[in-house]
Amino acid sequence: MKLSPITIIIIGFAILLAALSFGYFQHWLPNTTEAGYYTTYASQLETEGNKLQQAKTRLKKAEEEVDRMAKSWKDVVNVKTPLPGVENRGVDVSVEPWQLVVDSKKFRDNIQRAVNAQVVKGGVKILGSGPYVPIPTDNASEILAGFYNYPAIAFPVVILDLGQVTVEGTYDQIMENVRSWKNMPHYLAVADGLSIQGNSPHLQGTYSVTVIAYIRGRKLFPAVPEGSAPSAPAGGGGGFGGPGTPPRGPGGPGGPGTFGGPGGFGPPGAAGGSPGPRGAAGGR
Repeated sequence: MKLSPITIIIIGFAILLAALSFGYFQHWLPNTTEAGYYTTYASQLETEGNKLQQAKTRLKKAEEEVDRMAKSWKDVVNVKTPLPGVENRGVDVSVEPWQLVVDSKKFRDNIQRAVNAQVVKGGVKILGSGPYVPIPTDNASEILAGFYNYPAIAFPVVILDLGQVTVEGTYDQIMENVRSWKNMPHYLAVADGLSIQGNSPHLQGTYSVTVIAYIRGRKLFPAVPEGSAPSAPAGGGGGFGGPGTPPRGPGGPGGPGTFGGPGGFGPPGAAGGSPGPRGAAGGR
C-alpha cells in the first residue's frame, strides 16, 4: 500500500513531536528544574555565608567592646575603690569573720576621715555635726550581710546614705564643694538635691550625700556560725571572679563562697594610720 505524501508528512511530524516531547519532559524540563534548585541553593548558601562573615564581624566588635569596657572599669577601680587591706585604709574581706569585724571598724573610721576631708572642699564651713558613717555590726556571722551587702548584692559593697549636709560659704564655694564629691578619691560619691538659702555672699547650701565603696579582693573567707571557732579551709579563702561572675553565695564551713565584683586592680598605696572613734581625731 502506497502512502500519500500528506500521510508521510503527518507521520513524520508525529514522530518529530514525540521525540521533542520525550526530550522536553525527560531531559530538558527536569534538568532545567534541577538547575533552578541548585541556583536557589547556591544563593541560600551565599546568603548564609554572608551572615557568617557578618557574625564574625559582630563577634570581633563585641570582643573589642568587652576589652574596652574592661579597661574602662579597671581605670575606675584604680581611682574609685578603697585599696585592699587596713594598712592601706581599706579592708580585706578574705580574713576570718572575727578579724573582719575588727578590721571593718577601722575601715569605717577611715571612711569617716575621707568624708570629713571631702565635706570641707571648696573652703566651706560645716553647719551641724556633719555626715556620720554608721558603725558596722559586732556580729561576725552578720558582718558581710550587714555592712557589705553580700550576698544580697553579687559582690561586697558598702553603701552609705549619709543624709543631708548643710554648709556655709559663698555661692562659688558651695558649688565647688558639691561638685568635688564626684572626685572623691577611692569612693564613688553622689551629692544631689542642692538648695541654697541666705543673702550673698553668706549663703547656706543643703544637699544629700551617698557614698559607695566597692571592695577589691580575690578571696572570701567562708561564713561561720556565731559562737563557733573559726577554721580556714585547706586551700585558704575562696576565689572570686571579675565583674559578671555568677554569685554562689557564702560557703559553709566545708568550702568558701565566690562572688563577682571589682577586681584587684592597681598597686597598693601608702599605709595610713588608724583613726580614733567618733568625736576623736579620726571622726567627726
